[in-house]
Amino acid sequence: MFTLLRQTAQPNLYRGAVLGLVGGVVGVLAMGQYWVRIAPLLTPRSEDAEGDGGEAQQPQPDQPQPDQPQPDQNVISPFGQQHESGETSTAAMGRIAYQSVTGKTPGTETRIALSEGVHWGFGILSGALYGALTARHSHLPAASPLTGAVFGAALWALNDEGLVPLLGLQDGPAASPASGHLNRLGAHVFYGAALGMGVWALDRIKPE
Repeated sequence: MFTLLRQTAQPNLYRGAVLGLVGGVVGVLAMGQYWVRIAPLLTPRSEDAEGDGGEAQQPQPDQPQPDQPQPDQNVISPFGQQHESGETSTAAMGRIAYQSVTGKTPGTETRIALSEGVHWGFGILSGALYGALTARHSHLPAASPLTGAVFGAALWALNDEGLVPLLGLQDGPAASPASGHLNRLGAHVFYGAALGMGVWALDRIKPE
């Protein structure tokens, strides 16, 4: 009996993960639209230098923002500051990975490409996690825009507000104004809602 349950549950998780991968693409596109169309209406561009914690905006490694704190200020990581001045978190992750593999410092265009790659990769893989968690026969609620929005908000709280600053990939929460936190939350909620809608629609277009 337990073997039968395990055999019937596994395909659902795999299928959910695949649907989540596709839904993650939809979510990342929705997050980009949030930063282009909604974020500028809620806060002046000068107050939102960090964007969504480095996930959607282009890195500017050679042009620090005027209001950005000096190095080591507002850093809460026990590992110290890992990001460079004016560098977003995704740009920092891409740069660190690039330097670890090649032993060289990437140029501006390479940094932009690496940042975009990290941004898309994280969004798509997070979508796969959501799809697996909300797969059929799971004890968790099914995929929907609402559960997706909750998932996006959880990502914001755990990663953007917690893990990323603790790793030193961006300054601590005190370094950003309230409007910056609100915009990053909004971007993640948009991402999650679109992800949930995408997985919900795909589940009905191609039933199991």
